[in-house]
Amino acid sequence: MKTLEILLDEVRSAVRIADFAQLAQLAPQLETALANLATTAPSQVLERLKMKAETNAALLDAARRGTRAARRRVDEVRRAAQGLQTYDNRGKRADFATASYPAGRF
Repeated sequence: MKTLEILLDEVRSAVRIADFAQLAQLAPQLETALANLATTAPSQVLERLKMKAETNAALLDAARRGTRAARRRVDEVRRAAQGLQTYDNRGKRADFATASYPAGRF
């Protein structure tokens, strides 16, 4: 069985390359390793594990924010492709459909 430290390193690597399948495979192994973590482990080892876990948490948070931003951008592009939205002086929305032309040269 892999040690918790090795698993945390593997999680870090998987997050950095966006290997979500690997993260899913590592999750149960991490849970088992955490459950088996000796409560009498030396404080130096626990501190090192804590630092790795905090680094991974920051990477996962950054990945979550990046994914959310990408999803918003894709939605913006889809809305722009569907047509133009404007508002009149009373705040009422007016939608203008745009012609759908294939991308490329004429």
